[in-house]
Amino acid sequence: INLFNSLLKGLKSNVKMVLVGDYNQLPSVGPGRLLRDLIESEKIETIYLNKLYRQSENSYITLLASEIRDGDLSDNYLETYGDYTFLKCSSQYIKKNLRNLCEQIKDKGYDYKDYQVLAPMYKGENGIDLLNKELQEVLNPPSELKREYKYGDVVFREGDKVLQLLNMPDDNIYNGDIGIIKYIKFGNTSKSGKTEIYVDFDGNVVKYTPKDLINIKHGFIISIHKSQGSEFPMVIMPIVNSFNRMLYNKLIYTAVTRAKKALMLVGDPRAFLNGVNNERVEIRKTTLKDKIINRYCNL
Repeated sequence: INLFNSLLKGLKSNVKMVLVGDYNQLPSVGPGRLLRDLIESEKIETIYLNKLYRQSENSYITLLASEIRDGDLSDNYLETYGDYTFLKCSSQYIKKNLRNLCEQIKDKGYDYKDYQVLAPMYKGENGIDLLNKELQEVLNPPSELKREYKYGDVVFREGDKVLQLLNMPDDNIYNGDIGIIKYIKFGNTSKSGKTEIYVDFDGNVVKYTPKDLINIKHGFIISIHKSQGSEFPMVIMPIVNSFNRMLYNKLIYTAVTRAKKALMLVGDPRAFLNGVNNERVEIRKTTLKDKIINRYCNL
């Protein structure tokens, strides 16, 4: 709400603004529920876009997303479709099954840049931090041909997928951007005398020195929150009871709608069902909707 306020102050009166979004996804990080308030005021011209371009017309992903959004999940979510699979397993087999899935996808000729693993939590046995190490072993294992640099308990290796954690507008990269480590220069060969890690963000190559590495982490698996606003040809999502604290309708809906061509869920169907039925909503006490309505009434 504060950011939007600043934006409006910076615009001239002859500017027309078009907002595009989906308030069924996760709410903003900061205060307010801007998009929902604007729409629910019924005073702002609103157009609902009903034609889907991300998935095909016959996609089960689309149907599943609609059922999740409406909180009315049919039994079909356990069946297999051309663009959807639910691999049932208990939490202790998540790592093994994820490794196997990634190896199979790799053997079929898919590049790990073309699909994304998503999860809701960083900590725990099946959290993002540990699973990133597991998937690095499968998708970008050590090699004499690849240089690597150890930073704390994390090993950054040439060819690794990494996630940007901080806005760096001077380098034209932002929180949530995903890149690939192109090459590493050690201090004895670099001009700066420090180890330099060069990350390729879709053609924009950015240099990191050790002091900058706090701004990136491995991106073989990323959080659902970080994925919002992105799309991927294929999405794989582990889902287990240990995630229960973070499994709720909006989060699952956001994850499922990131998939463009294929979606694979791995884990406990009961955890998935409980998450879909969990309508946990963070109550945000805003007055924007009322102020808009009152303003129009006064006019």
